[in-house]
Amino acid sequence: MSHRKSSPLDPLTIFTARKIITMDSSLPEATAVAVSGGRIVAVGDLASMEPWLKGRKVVRDDRFAAHVLMPGFIDNHIHPFLGAILTPTEIIAPEPWRMPGGDILPAANSPAEYRARLLQRLSERHDADWFISFGVQPAEHGRMTRAELDELAPGRPVILLHRSFHESYLNTAALEALGLTQDAVGDHPQVNLGEGRFYETGNMLVTGRLMPRLMRENWYHRGLGITTELMTQGGVTTAADMLFGAISPDFELAALKAVVEDRELPLRIVNVCDARAFSNRAVSTKAGPPDAAIDFEAGLEAIEAMLSRQSSRIRFLRATKLFADGAMFSALMQMNEPGYLDGHEGEWVMAPDILMRGVQVFWEAGYQIHVHVNGDRGMDSVLNALSAAQAARPRFDHRFMMHHVGFHTNAQSVRMAALGAHASMNPYYVHALSDTYAHHHLGPERASQLTRAGSVVREGMRVSFHSDFMMAPTEPLFLAWCAAARITRSGQIVSPTERLTLDQALRGVTIDAAFALGLDHEIGSIVAGKSADFAVLEDDPHALGGEHLKDVRVAGVVFEGRPHMLPKPMASVWAGMRYRTASREIREGFLPPTACGCDASTDPCAQVQRLGLSLRNAAPMESERLSA
Repeated sequence: MSHRKSSPLDPLTIFTARKIITMDSSLPEATAVAVSGGRIVAVGDLASMEPWLKGRKVVRDDRFAAHVLMPGFIDNHIHPFLGAILTPTEIIAPEPWRMPGGDILPAANSPAEYRARLLQRLSERHDADWFISFGVQPAEHGRMTRAELDELAPGRPVILLHRSFHESYLNTAALEALGLTQDAVGDHPQVNLGEGRFYETGNMLVTGRLMPRLMRENWYHRGLGITTELMTQGGVTTAADMLFGAISPDFELAALKAVVEDRELPLRIVNVCDARAFSNRAVSTKAGPPDAAIDFEAGLEAIEAMLSRQSSRIRFLRATKLFADGAMFSALMQMNEPGYLDGHEGEWVMAPDILMRGVQVFWEAGYQIHVHVNGDRGMDSVLNALSAAQAARPRFDHRFMMHHVGFHTNAQSVRMAALGAHASMNPYYVHALSDTYAHHHLGPERASQLTRAGSVVREGMRVSFHSDFMMAPTEPLFLAWCAAARITRSGQIVSPTERLTLDQALRGVTIDAAFALGLDHEIGSIVAGKSADFAVLEDDPHALGGEHLKDVRVAGVVFEGRPHMLPKPMASVWAGMRYRTASREIREGFLPPTACGCDASTDPCAQVQRLGLSLRNAAPMESERLSA
């Protein structure tokens, strides 16, 4: 961090609180914390602060006397640029989305709902020359083809961006406007021009041509402002951009400085450079499958040049991001036998030999390596690459990080631990995808075992949680709830042995999230010497327990000793909903849940329906607002 060393004569502010959850096992709880120069000086109670008072100007600040303080939350895999380009689009997704100020965009949970919402927004936005929407998910909404989009909007460019952002669907007007002709596309294996579908590396042909529209300053800066406000609403004080440089390093950095640094937002962005983008940009600008153009040595040189370009709120880590297989929301992760229920194949973002070469180059350079991986076959490719790197040049405390980890096996957990790896998971997969995947993609057994956080912890590894925004909300306590409760949208508890304890779940968004970034000496716990970053909570997580972390309200943050309070405390969009799970067979995923059958005029389920949650084939729920 950018703090200067404090002097004994520097002013001291002592914040008191109803409770301080430090996430430090040596002193788990406190009621006072002393701050000077943006750093924590002492933690304890008012009596223990006495030795620090002599020779200083001291301010006692009791504004948090009724609140609970925790370390500022850390989202260690987020994409500010993705939020910047996508939050201003028309968001029509399978789940409700909370926006700045607490506004909620309702969900569309069926093909009929999606089509109706799409037609409504097309009509309401008749003044726009382009229509760009984010959130379509064919498993929920049905597949929208080029012909269908031509029928809905025959002369207007329409682009539907998949919920995963790894796919897109275009009508003829959009294809023509972007110059995506047969000659431009060629025989790319991840493009179906007839259907207007582009996926994985093929999707880059769309996003590359679309970026000039999405990178207009009024669009991009507005979206980045929305994204950072959502982070603060979730109590986030440190976010790691796990794909910096994916579009344009100079543009991204200038935007971050204008929106975050210049406005002095209560937030730091820690950048991890995209090895693929930097490598490709260094040697080639040609369209088509990028693997042949990847020159990781050139990428390493380009990334090295970025590392000195940091400021107080915008930092760079000596780390890089690589990729294995396809996206979870697209069901394009690479799966070992028995594969997918319908027999379709997953996709590689980087073929195993390309990934191994990338790991080798950055491992030899001493970089920390983060790898996007979702399926168990994808995990095999990552573990093989790490094993080869360790054999060639053994390293200790390298913190090789597996990211997302949608589905992997217990045997792979053992191997991960043996190789010294750790995991940053997206536990939202359990809530958002387990029900659908049980019946459409993986079957009940494997679908119930998405994001095996419990297995990772049992093998002695650290596990942290991230939003991968916009794949999940920027709400760390909601993500911690997903890992602690493992409750699906239909109310099933899946693989309960993979649930985490309250403390383990909270570690995943504080100290273990800091560990994943190699910053646990600076942030992640409330300890003397660390940055004075706190999440200010209206409710006590210890009192509500792991199954109700989503109900904890964030009242604001303290960033480097300076409080920033929200206009009103906010919890997750899912707050207050209590899931009444059904029989053991349903809870453990052996049988599909039965229909709700509730009377919508009198039953609490109607409250859930009004939020747009799917109750098709859903187990009964209760919805009630918890008292503070």
